[in-house]
Amino acid sequence: MRNWHARIRPPRLVLAMALILAMSACSGDPQSDGDPGYVEGEGVVDQVDVADRVEMPHFEGGTLDGDVLDTRDHAGKVLVVNVWGSWCPPCREEAPGLRRVWEETRDKGVQFIGIDIRDNDAAALAFERNYKITYPSIRTADSAQAMLTFSSILPRNAIPSTLVVDRDGRVAARVIGRTTYLTLRGLVDDVLAETRSTTGPE
Repeated sequence: MRNWHARIRPPRLVLAMALILAMSACSGDPQSDGDPGYVEGEGVVDQVDVADRVEMPHFEGGTLDGDVLDTRDHAGKVLVVNVWGSWCPPCREEAPGLRRVWEETRDKGVQFIGIDIRDNDAAALAFERNYKITYPSIRTADSAQAMLTFSSILPRNAIPSTLVVDRDGRVAARVIGRTTYLTLRGLVDDVLAETRSTTGPE
């Protein structure tokens, strides 16, 4: 896991590192210094070659709907993990696209998982109702532990951010910042296509 940055394709690494440096100046605690606490603008996309992928750590936690989520229960599926907060404007902007990709791909073996950050459950549930989000999200009370598992994959304050994980449990792509429907659908379709090509028709 420590070699994540070395595994990103070099041209994209320059962009990712530039964004991380910018975030260090503008994504601190929004309550302490007036910083927004989120990544502005469309996100930086990194795709990882199959041979260079690292395993996504297992994580679990209580969900906003009162259930318990364990990523091991979704082994063998393509996972899309989205880090968000109801207070985050880019999270609101990307929510309709996330929902659309989820609705279009869930029957193809894709599972979406949200991780709600620095939020309260009432506001997060209102967000989900407003944007008609039906996939599960780990609530803020448990999200810090979940985010620790991504310490070598995602910058600490990368909100929103999205990971696409292949069916072998390895990180195939990440978006640091706001994603779009077209970007995310393309990333998910790429992983679904390579799965079909390596394992044969479903």
